[in-house]
Amino acid sequence: MISNSFNPYRQKTVQYQQRNQGQPQQRPHDQGQRQRPHREQRLRDGFDEEWKDKDVEIERVKGQVVEEIRGRVVDISRYWLKLFVDNQVLYLNKAYVLSIKPAEIESEALGGTNGDRKQ
Repeated sequence: MISNSFNPYRQKTVQYQQRNQGQPQQRPHDQGQRQRPHREQRLRDGFDEEWKDKDVEIERVKGQVVEEIRGRVVDISRYWLKLFVDNQVLYLNKAYVLSIKPAEIESEALGGTNGDRKQ
């Protein structure tokens, strides 16, 4: 038979119980349900669909250098962007993307001059 004269686990249990006296016990599954927002209140994951099939300029990190890429967003997944750059497909991991902005259309590409625009 084992004696309970000196049991370190028993001492820790007693200390734990004394410390938690007076605090109501909460069931973990009730607590999780209260904190979970309704489906309508959840925030969106990203703005990926806004960039699909558009010309963009992307700044990405390559080592310690920031590189700019211009191309068209062909497809988007959770972690990757599929770009069409210089007549080839480029897969870019979103973790290395610093910024995305719409590609600026140059006036020469439109076949005209600046017209009435101020510079």
